[in-house]
Amino acid sequence: MQIGLDWGTTNSSVAVYDGRRVQLVALDTVNAVPHVLRSALFISREGSVSLGRAAIDRYTEGNVGREVEYKRVYIGTTELTFADIGTVQQALFTEIDANAPGRLFLSIKLALADPTYTGTLVFGARWTVEELVALMLRWIADRVREETNAPITEIVIGRPVHYSTDSRNDHTAITRMRAAAELAGLPHVQFLAEPTAAALTYTQRSRRDQHVLVFDFGGGTLDVTITRIAPQGQRTILATDGVPVGGDLLDQRVVMGKLHPHFGAGAELGPRRLPLPAFLLDHLAGWQSIVEMHTPRTLEIIEEAIYSGNRPQQLRALRSLVRENYGLPLYEMVERAKRELSEVAETQLKMDASDIHFVEPLARWDFERLIGPDVRSIDACLNRALAAAGLEPREIDVVLRTGGSSRVPRFVRLLEEKFGTDRLYDDGEGIFTSVATGLGMVFSDPQVRHQLVADGHLG
Repeated sequence: MQIGLDWGTTNSSVAVYDGRRVQLVALDTVNAVPHVLRSALFISREGSVSLGRAAIDRYTEGNVGREVEYKRVYIGTTELTFADIGTVQQALFTEIDANAPGRLFLSIKLALADPTYTGTLVFGARWTVEELVALMLRWIADRVREETNAPITEIVIGRPVHYSTDSRNDHTAITRMRAAAELAGLPHVQFLAEPTAAALTYTQRSRRDQHVLVFDFGGGTLDVTITRIAPQGQRTILATDGVPVGGDLLDQRVVMGKLHPHFGAGAELGPRRLPLPAFLLDHLAGWQSIVEMHTPRTLEIIEEAIYSGNRPQQLRALRSLVRENYGLPLYEMVERAKRELSEVAETQLKMDASDIHFVEPLARWDFERLIGPDVRSIDACLNRALAAAGLEPREIDVVLRTGGSSRVPRFVRLLEEKFGTDRLYDDGEGIFTSVATGLGMVFSDPQVRHQLVADGHLG
């Protein structure tokens, strides 16, 4: 069995080629769309593993609304040397969450390009980034074997055009991904840029002479591929480019740009009217970084701010957000509101849980103001890809949008302004699976595979 795996920041999908046809695999029967698996990993205190919707449900059921209970535990000793007394042994202790039922990991793909993030402790055991990724890859491979009742012989995994704008970090991500695939025991692994795979899906349906631009906008990155299809069906990849802008970053823009006042921004503390420590609000930039504030010292600082500050209601909301694990529900609420803005001109950001009570209007124009820097970054990426391909926007015949974030109206408008409304193509439900289907097609067409290898795109 040969498979193509689109392991995405937010969602993952798999297509298999059995020697006759390419078809998608139902990875997550709990999900509304079984062919799409949420790229979520949950490790319980007992060591059991869940992926997809089940992983998020297990975390939510066991953590949201639960107050963190800290326990001081011994972790080892160290030697300290002093000039007057010599070397002494010093016991080391740390505070841990004593009743946490498990750890949830989302957007692990983004950690691949971060050289400062090498791993984490999960209930006393250290897991490297590669090991966490391998755990997910192995789970997916096992699921494919169960569904197909056949061994996996070869696999092509999708990758962003660039994991990072820093070439060194990009190389780090590729190296880590290869190591994770090896740890997972995957055979004969090769990698192909995700928008190139989406282009293969489209070009299987077309045999006329045209230039196709794939706009692949997912949870972590925006990737672009420009392909020429010759009348005989030959495909030539003219250019690829990408930027680390994705749906996760757009959610972060909303939280940081609209919700800070509801969690204490602007509070003044004590008789000297000191500002709230900036690091508290900086940590709202992701639900994982909110979890990182689960420390006794940080909670002490928040308690002191509630006592001495002039915005106690909002600071109590911050305390609940941190202490009772409402970071993930906060970001899921923002993501829902972002999706609603694809259909309506205005929606509401609202939470009503524990000490968190707010309703904040969010208009589409305001959201577009917040993501302005990302729009400009993506526009520049498109221009670079066109220049590398030696083409003008008017020479692009089809713009294929894939990935959930490609439906955000501001980016649809950007493409319409640059290429024209009549050239945009949305693959319907395939917007979430076209990359996986294209990866599977690498095996179904030996000529395409040979050309990709010869051009250095597959390897």
